[in-house]
Amino acid sequence: MNIFWIFQEKNENIDNVNNNIYYSENSRVNFKNNNLMNFFKQYKYVNKLKKEKEIKIIYVNSLKRISSLHFFSFFNKIPVVYKIKEKKDIEKELQHKIIYCQRKDIPVLMYHRVVETEEEKGYYDTFVTKENFEKQMKYLKDNNYEPIFFKDIKNGEYKNRFNKRHIIITFDDGYKDNHKIVLPILKKYNFKIVLFLITDCDYNKWDVEAEGREKEKRFSLMNKEEVQELIRSELVEIGGHTSSHLDMPFTEKVNLKEDLIFSKEKLEKLAGEKLVSFAYPWGKNDDNSKKLIKELGYKFAVSTESGTACFSDDLYEIQRIGIYSKDDIDKFKEKISGRYLFKREKRNEMKKIRNKFRKMLGIKEK
Repeated sequence: MNIFWIFQEKNENIDNVNNNIYYSENSRVNFKNNNLMNFFKQYKYVNKLKKEKEIKIIYVNSLKRISSLHFFSFFNKIPVVYKIKEKKDIEKELQHKIIYCQRKDIPVLMYHRVVETEEEKGYYDTFVTKENFEKQMKYLKDNNYEPIFFKDIKNGEYKNRFNKRHIIITFDDGYKDNHKIVLPILKKYNFKIVLFLITDCDYNKWDVEAEGREKEKRFSLMNKEEVQELIRSELVEIGGHTSSHLDMPFTEKVNLKEDLIFSKEKLEKLAGEKLVSFAYPWGKNDDNSKKLIKELGYKFAVSTESGTACFSDDLYEIQRIGIYSKDDIDKFKEKISGRYLFKREKRNEMKKIRNKFRKMLGIKEK
């Protein structure tokens, strides 16, 4: 992530920070002296370093404030961080600061179905039309977005994501239209997707037989041969999604673990490689679910709306952006801008505050 590291106190252990680091001790500028004479020297030096080395963050190993850095941060949108507690993961904290300063991160999109006819549309809005999907992929191509697999970043490559237009396109469940409609479009644009597969259903049983809500129409899932064709294209990474779309937080721990092991082994045999990513059905997870996913060797797990706007805050609760039938191209542009999750996070914070006041006043929460 290219860090400018300023020493004012004893250096902390930074052996695990896997990035380019530029030390103030290598410069002739004195950052310990915070007077007006040094102000312009400090500012000029850091600005020069930013241009030459593409500095993304400044870390001051002290609590002493340096005024020149605050001016630099304000005009350049580069965060200045003061002395992180030694018990914390320094690199993780620095990534968080960069992302929340830039207000953008890798968009992780969530699709389910792509349809061509009115008959294929469901009761729930978990589909997009073929026409809109094609427009969305064309927009990504025209604007130099690079779709990637989770396995492309499994060794920590995501830590250096700050100047790249990466995007992760995911599909859940494994509907037949993913083979019939999605695959030809992927080949046209040479785009990658991550497909989170249900292993032991041949249709959307969890929605069709739902209780306490409207039942969905029946839609078939892909068979083994169709999934294998997707895999052979080398444009599809397979991820876990349980055997039958389990509600993980409400599934007995022993049964959940057995299911996760069984479905993972089945998919790895089909894919011919170890799985690195998992999607929580309905986006529902809890501490036990996350623990099991981690124990089984997954490197990443995605939710829907839970988690933070920063990709690296919790690799086992990565927030996704759902793409639905009502999303026209302008809405799609907004959702992939990188800022969408930050806006959603802010809205959720305001909602919590409003509900807190409603509760105090005895008004029904929304």
